[in-house]
Amino acid sequence: MLKEDLSALTDRHNVQIVSSVRKLDVDSKIDTKVYRRRWLILGLYMFYGSLVSSQWIQYSIIANVVARYYGVSLIAVDWTSMIYMLFYVVFIFPISYLSERIGLRNIIILGSFLCCLGAWIKTFSATPERFITTFAGQSLCALSLVITLPMPGKLSAHWFDSSELATATSLGVVGPQLGISLMFYLAPQIVKNHESLHDIGIDLSRLFWGVALASSLNLILIVLFFKDEPKIPPNEARALQKINLSEVQGFIGPMKKLFTNKSFLILCNSYGINVGIFNALSTLLNQLFVKHFVNGDEDAGTIGLLLIFTGIFSLLTFGIILDKTRKFKETTVTVYFLTLCGQILFATAIFMEVKWMVYTSAMFLGFFMSGYFLLGFEMAAEYTYPISESHSVGILNIANNVYGIVLVMVLEVVLEHYGDIPVHIIFCVALLIGLIMTIMTKDEQRRQDARKTAVYHVIT
Repeated sequence: MLKEDLSALTDRHNVQIVSSVRKLDVDSKIDTKVYRRRWLILGLYMFYGSLVSSQWIQYSIIANVVARYYGVSLIAVDWTSMIYMLFYVVFIFPISYLSERIGLRNIIILGSFLCCLGAWIKTFSATPERFITTFAGQSLCALSLVITLPMPGKLSAHWFDSSELATATSLGVVGPQLGISLMFYLAPQIVKNHESLHDIGIDLSRLFWGVALASSLNLILIVLFFKDEPKIPPNEARALQKINLSEVQGFIGPMKKLFTNKSFLILCNSYGINVGIFNALSTLLNQLFVKHFVNGDEDAGTIGLLLIFTGIFSLLTFGIILDKTRKFKETTVTVYFLTLCGQILFATAIFMEVKWMVYTSAMFLGFFMSGYFLLGFEMAAEYTYPISESHSVGILNIANNVYGIVLVMVLEVVLEHYGDIPVHIIFCVALLIGLIMTIMTKDEQRRQDARKTAVYHVIT
């Protein structure tokens, strides 16, 4: 009986189902319906996410050129990347609270507006004395990313069938990754290290204007076509979540549950280490590469492109694997182990100064390191159901941004005073610690258990 099944679910996972659910009889069914519009909604989010995330690495991948043009230190240029991480830590809680209050559509419109405004401010900064102006525009884009990052899991839960959840989430993560990969390639191709600062300024202006125009198009499309959650839930887990809305909405209550969930806290640290290393490696990639390869600016950008682009295929691959097998723990441990192997290979290739090995190892590392982004989101959703995905993923991303900021700041000092060998050693040791944490986590699947328990009716 549905009543007995829901009671069992409550006992196992401390999910309190409101009285209206307990009164359902044997013949009661939960209606679900999958809408074709879901693919348009996902596509619009991917375009938005790609534009915001691309600007994260816009300056760092050409750090030596930007530092010379604006007359600032490399650390100042690195802060154009770290400001994204810092803002996430500072603003994720108020943004998460606002998201639950104003809904998916309104929060995405707000994020698109901030991205567009920041991009246009940067078009006025293509002169050497306006680093503050470009940093101000970058800060608005960083605030927009706070809105972007937690949304893939929430969007897929609100619009997609249970058999498509991981795949939809993976596509949502692909958007930002695609934007980063394109900027890794485009920035070094557009902005050259000319002898004349005037010529560099012209190149920067072209880059800024291109991003600003694309951001304007994105804002228009979001306002016209992006919709909030459909009236009829697309999957049974979301239906139960909505029925139990009074118990899981709000802010303080869900936060208390998240910070007392041991499996989730371990996941936050293991995920934080992995993605924090990815953030640090992306930020310092130009500086690490040019230490071994003279005039390697464009090569560093291409390697960054491969690092991310191969990860796009892994996100789709692992999304399909999770939807088909539901083997969350096994897949996560395997991917983490292969990420560690990839980091070791990448470091070895740079030390040996064999360029084709650097390219190959970057592809291997990117495939598994980027693929872990999706696995972290899905594991968080399983550990914390029925709490809103924006809350759990928000905290998950706080961890990776804290780790990212600390790693970049520490490794900048290490790189300057001791060279790049200790930097790569720190990367590998940190990933080993993260792997041990991942092995320690339990294989809990609360969302899957809720789906199996529900009695539902699909509306066609």
